Amino acid sequence: MTSLAENLIPVVNLRPPRTRYKKGVKAPNLSMLKRGKQNKKLGDKITKGAWKDMTMYSLTLEERATCPSDCEQWDNCYGDNMPFAHRFNHLHPDFKNNLETQLCELNKKHNAGFVVRLHVLGDFYDGLYIAQWQQWLHKFKNMHAFGYTHHRYTSQLGVMLNNINRIYSDRFRIRFSDDWDTEFSAHVIDANQTQHVKHGIVCPEQLGKTDSCATCSYCWSSNNPVIFIEH
Repeated sequence: MTSLAENLIPVVNLRPPRTRYKKGVKAPNLSMLKRGKQNKKLGDKITKGAWKDMTMYSLTLEERATCPSDCEQWDNCYGDNMPFAHRFNHLHPDFKNNLETQLCELNKKHNAGFVVRLHVLGDFYDGLYIAQWQQWLHKFKNMHAFGYTHHRYTSQLGVMLNNINRIYSDRFRIRFSDDWDTEFSAHVIDANQTQHVKHGIVCPEQLGKTDSCATCSYCWSSNNPVIFIEH
């Protein structure tokens, strides 16, 4: 009789745990958080919802190097189509210190609040990094953050992220990609599947129904799933 472990099909990733664009990996600096106006999809000033009038920023890390190896998009990461993106080196000794310095400056600058999109590329690479964001939420009262992760909802790191979702429910929203059976979920589908979506909505920005994340607010305002069209 074979064991359950012997029957499991191992995940085989074709791409190594790095970005295709190694020259795009940059040393950390004091401007790692980029204004949303530099990214058309994100937008700059939020125009609706609880975070209305806040300014958007984004953080980009190295795809695959910071991602869980069981990510369903590992070999199809949209970072493969972003040769000019700057991915900041999370292993550099100055990474967290420089990021905290910039967050501190933004917290002083934006009395009405600011928003960080985590992560345009990359993911939460370990538990200490997740715990650091929880500390920053406690320290910087004007900071809000949203994003997506490929850590499973029930994994150790997924549980940590979801705890922060609940503790800071008005300021932090990380959605779980490919976990249909949980709230705060996000999924990727083929363009020809959009007519079959029964739960949640297809990203309005991708459908041309809104200009950007800043003019939508669905991902941090709704508990229902969001579906992205593969690109």
